[in-house]
Amino acid sequence: MKKYKIHIFIILSYGISWAFWIPLLLNYQFKAGITLLPSQFYLASIGPLLGAVLTSLICEGAGGLKAWFLRAYSLRFPKKWLGIAILMPICYGIVGILAHRIIVGVWPDWSNFGLTEKLPGFNLLQTGLVWIVTFGLGEESGWRGFLLPELTKRFSLRISALIVAGIWIFWHLPAFWFNENYINMGPGILGWAISLCFGSVLLAWLSNGSSFSVIPVLIWHGGFDLITASDEAAQVMAMVCSMLVIIQGIYLIRKMARSEVKGNVD
Repeated sequence: MKKYKIHIFIILSYGISWAFWIPLLLNYQFKAGITLLPSQFYLASIGPLLGAVLTSLICEGAGGLKAWFLRAYSLRFPKKWLGIAILMPICYGIVGILAHRIIVGVWPDWSNFGLTEKLPGFNLLQTGLVWIVTFGLGEESGWRGFLLPELTKRFSLRISALIVAGIWIFWHLPAFWFNENYINMGPGILGWAISLCFGSVLLAWLSNGSSFSVIPVLIWHGGFDLITASDEAAQVMAMVCSMLVIIQGIYLIRKMARSEVKGNVD
């Protein structure tokens, strides 16, 4: 079964997440009237996490699960990566706020900064924790905590990051038939896909520096979502933050390519 670890992980991750999302799709598109769980959209984020847990058990038993857990949630990495993971989203937010002021002509509504109507009644801290626990912990435990290190056993970090990007992009597919944010993307879907590709490169760099611990990665992911998924970000900030990630990703992918030539990936 070890030969099929990646295949099993992808099937399980998609299957679990899509099992939560398909009823939302059916209700939205066909008025199916399926009874939903509270916050069912966010519950789908556990798919990659459970995919990693179940794949480890299926392929390597309890010992494999323990080894994955101890590596994925290890704190034994240079703490500079924790600082990088915290500071990056803060810098994105600062640049995004300034861009909003310049382009729109007014400052963002500070009372709603970072908040979204998808989480009514939640303050900034609570909203941030939701993003970290759901699409941070849930996704990154699988994408960067399991899939990326498995791929790097066969491919370079750069190629592995791009493969993860493709799997990550396609994982979102059902959302394009029920989530208004995705439905309304239109041609912007191309920019979204590009930003995820370079975001995958950036997160692979962060994950590799952290010895494939997901702690810095899930903090970065949660912080980025806090800024870009907020209602105030819809006009300018999300686009600006995504552009910053693309710029960083371009620099890092070129750096990885040069390192591969030298035979030493940083």
